[in-house]
Amino acid sequence: MDLGYILTSASGRIPRSQWWAGVLILVVISLVINLLLTYVFGIMFTTIGRLISLIVQLVLAYPFFAVSAKRFQDRDKPGSLAWILVGLSILSALLTLIGVMGNPFQPGVLDWILGLASLIVAVWYIIELGILRGTVGSNTYGPDPLAGTA
Repeated sequence: MDLGYILTSASGRIPRSQWWAGVLILVVISLVINLLLTYVFGIMFTTIGRLISLIVQLVLAYPFFAVSAKRFQDRDKPGSLAWILVGLSILSALLTLIGVMGNPFQPGVLDWILGLASLIVAVWYIIELGILRGTVGSNTYGPDPLAGTA
């Protein structure tokens, strides 16, 4: 498994196992960074903490897009669909940064709307990218990544 290709290139196709591996790596990286920031600096509810959290999300946005785009393409769908969850995540982080939403003690209507939208898209991604098999044989985006495996 070539993690460099999985996390940096949006071309081609990957099987479910590589999508899961890539997503889990990105989730662990995100959790570790955010926990370190919270533990070491105690700043997650300050403006600088929100800004750092946004920067972390922006840095991890492309690798998540790349791994998800390849899975959409394995399902013979456009990789651009991977921008949906990335966009919702970045929008949420931006709105939290400017103070429009993000208070965990008093969530507002916008918190609930974006949270519900993100949940629906995340469930769709899990089913579409993590559970359903890709196109058997070659498709528009390349050869079957499982060709030759039993």
